[in-house]
Amino acid sequence: MNVAGEAVPQQLLFSRTRTLELPATQVVEFWRGGRRALSVAAARAHLRPSDALVLYVPGWWNTPDDPSSQAIVNALMTKHSSVHLLDTRLSFCRGYVTAVSNVPPLSHLLFGFIKKLHKSGYPVSSIHLIGFSLGAHVAGFTGKLVRNKLNTTLGRITALDPARPCFARPEYRLARDDAQFVHVIHSSTGVLGIEEPLGHADVYVNGVRGRQPECQDRSISLECDHAQAWKLYSASAVNEKSLMGRRCSSWEELLRDECSGNETAVGYSCSSDEHGMFLYKSKYKPAAPEPRLQVFNPFNFLRWPFRGAET
Repeated sequence: MNVAGEAVPQQLLFSRTRTLELPATQVVEFWRGGRRALSVAAARAHLRPSDALVLYVPGWWNTPDDPSSQAIVNALMTKHSSVHLLDTRLSFCRGYVTAVSNVPPLSHLLFGFIKKLHKSGYPVSSIHLIGFSLGAHVAGFTGKLVRNKLNTTLGRITALDPARPCFARPEYRLARDDAQFVHVIHSSTGVLGIEEPLGHADVYVNGVRGRQPECQDRSISLECDHAQAWKLYSASAVNEKSLMGRRCSSWEELLRDECSGNETAVGYSCSSDEHGMFLYKSKYKPAAPEPRLQVFNPFNFLRWPFRGAET
């Protein structure tokens, strides 16, 4: 499989939604001081029309207890009395292509959950789906089903670095029509994450091509770049000023890292009135390398006079 994702016939993957066996997926409900794992039907029964539904869909090889899920849930709990998480382990903790093939059935499962809520009078416009990596496409595909089959629209989708491999073709991935407001944070563009704008508001972390400065000294920098999306979003739920960006007037301005629009909150508190592309520049400054101790070699005349350390 190449990074561009063209090696996988997506029309085959996405035409198998009725034949794939979907594992017994659960929904985990978190509240202050507790949690419980529920069947999808039981989770639906616990929701009242007055409750806002905020549901997180983890990505490939993520679990309810890994750092990404815990950071997102804990941050959201500062804003909401309860948060739900779709436990994707049985579908996504597999080989990547198999995990991709499970995006449609997971989306159909989530759509069925929302459909039953809708029929019971629950306002679909109050639903906020948040997805990381593959989870972002589950959120998007679910939004498509809601729009096409229920003739209504999800309130909000937040997509944290939507996965690129196997999602190169626009018709099989997250799109701006999938919710009333689609908010995208891009942190590993063109490799693990999609480069093109996908939503109403697209936030580019340190530009389109740059590596994340927090990841410069990591042996697996791509994975680290990918993770910056959920790290920044979770931090912004606690402190909205931690993720501020400037609007870009054009793609060319974004490519030059010279966006000159007014600074605005582009994380959790991003207003649905904010449309366009935004540039966030990290305030992180890599630490200067520590001096390395040098052993004096009297036969190395290029090192005379001996300075003792190299900076």
